[in-house]
Order: sequence, then C-alpha cells, then structure tokens
Amino acid sequence: MTLKRILLHVAIWSGVFIFWLVTTRNHHPTLTIALSATAVLVAAFALAVYINGLFLLPRFARRRLWLQYGVSLLVTIIILDLAAVLLIQFIYDYLWGPDPLRYGFWFNVASEGVLIIIHLAAAMGVMWLAKYLRRRSKAAVSAN
Repeated sequence: MTLKRILLHVAIWSGVFIFWLVTTRNHHPTLTIALSATAVLVAAFALAVYINGLFLLPRFARRRLWLQYGVSLLVTIIILDLAAVLLIQFIYDYLWGPDPLRYGFWFNVASEGVLIIIHLAAAMGVMWLAKYLRRRSKAAVSAN
C-alpha cells in the first residue's frame, strides 16, 4: 500500500469520524464521551472493512467458499459489535456513571451492528467502483 493510498484511507475514515461526531454529539452528555464513543464505533467500522478486505475476501470469497465467507463475516461483525457496545458502556460508566438515558444493551447491539453492516457495504461499493474505474481508464489508455 502506497503512502498516497494510506493517506486517502486516513482522510476517508477521518471524514466518517467527523460525520458521526457531528451527527451524534447531542446523544452524549459530554464532548469527551461523544469523542470516545465515536472513535470506538468508527474503529469497529474500519476493522470490519479491513478484516473483510484483507482476510475474509482473499481466503474465502475469491475461492468461492461462500458459506465459510458468510459465517466468518457474520462472526466478525458480531464480535466487533459486542466489543464496541461493551467498550462504549464501559466509557460511559467510567466517565459519567450509569446513564439513565441509556437505550439498552440489545438496542445498542442491534443499532451498532446495522451501522457496521452499512459501512462495510458502502466500503465494498466504493472499492468496487474504484477498481471498475481503474480498469476502465486502463482500457481507454491501451486502446489509444
């Protein structure tokens, strides 16, 4: 991976972080908790994307082992989801105390899991589009 590509990834994930921080700031009692919770969630999103792209796709999907890929992806999402929710609840308890407005463990697990899936699907779509455009531009250059 080139430095340019690494910086692009950092910029994209920074943009995702800023988007979610601005979007969810009013759902947290303090800025510190908002920053921490958002960082945990964006880290879970990014880990899901990179585990999928660097390990699961090459190991299972490219060899057409669809059941193993699906199960591995689901297990990865569940582990990241549970870890993120538990870590965010720990942060709340440590920095704020028991939050009377907490939505509930299973609600948080469900909502964060859906967000992980959405970010994973969006990243896969962006990667597919980038590869498609790269192939298309290479074909146009070689045709000339």
